[in-house]
Amino acid sequence: MHGVDDESASTPGALMLRATGAIHRRAAFYRRSLSQSTVIGPLSDRRYATRLARHADRTPVLAAAQRGIVAEMREFGVAVRDIDLPTDVLASADRLTEMLRHRHTNEPCAKASPAELAVDPTLFLFGLTPGMLDVAECHLGLPARFLGIEVKRELVSPADGGRHETVRRWHLDHEDRRMFKVIVYLSDVDEDAGPFGYVERSNTERVRRLAKHHHDAVSDVDMATVVPREDWHSVTGRRLTAVYADTGQVFHRVFAPTAAERYSVTFAYSSRSPYYTYSRLMLPRRVLQQLRSGLTSRQWAALGVKRTP
Repeated sequence: MHGVDDESASTPGALMLRATGAIHRRAAFYRRSLSQSTVIGPLSDRRYATRLARHADRTPVLAAAQRGIVAEMREFGVAVRDIDLPTDVLASADRLTEMLRHRHTNEPCAKASPAELAVDPTLFLFGLTPGMLDVAECHLGLPARFLGIEVKRELVSPADGGRHETVRRWHLDHEDRRMFKVIVYLSDVDEDAGPFGYVERSNTERVRRLAKHHHDAVSDVDMATVVPREDWHSVTGRRLTAVYADTGQVFHRVFAPTAAERYSVTFAYSSRSPYYTYSRLMLPRRVLQQLRSGLTSRQWAALGVKRTP
């Protein structure tokens, strides 16, 4: 699993953790497949539509700039903006990227672990700010669950045959029906530095038919048969470029870095009833409990932490 130190990635315990994670992910894939089957899919769809309708009048009122983001995501699946992170949040992000910069690894991607995120939770807590939750809720159409953050360093290293290979191929995320992710570049990203890539939402169903299951990755060769390469988008930009994306509805990928590394943080959101969550994106439970007194009821509910006796 990601988040295991490189030195211990081959230990029996780490291998068992990785195998267990794979089993849970496969179970999530099956649950999603079943929920969309011809047997119970229509009922599931009706229940989902009912939930959306009931919440339609309860979504937050957004500022014009925020409404623009939601509108673009609904039409194209992605919106790109500059983002202004508060000084303390940016400092927290920079400390994590500096740590990753000095990590020695043979992997194509290095990620901050939950324990490392917990040392300074300032960056994590930014994902719970009202503005972030408001935009997430308006896109999702339901109260948002904050799935956590992923701080990572994409290396100029091939992922062929490795567990990171899927991320560098065209794919959909499977955590929920709709997803809301905000990928913030923490370094300048050009075409040679692993930009975020996507094809517009209008192509989703045609590309989906290329895959046997919704979670299958699509190769460049197969993608080109449905979407011409000139219609593939790669998001380049200066540091603090933010990519707002519904990664469950839009085929996307990380283009492999060829000349420079990419540093980024991803804030991830779903509805309160996702198909699957990743523990590696979340702070340890004990840390969440320590932070609870400083959170509003909405923020605590967004974390999806079960009540303790």
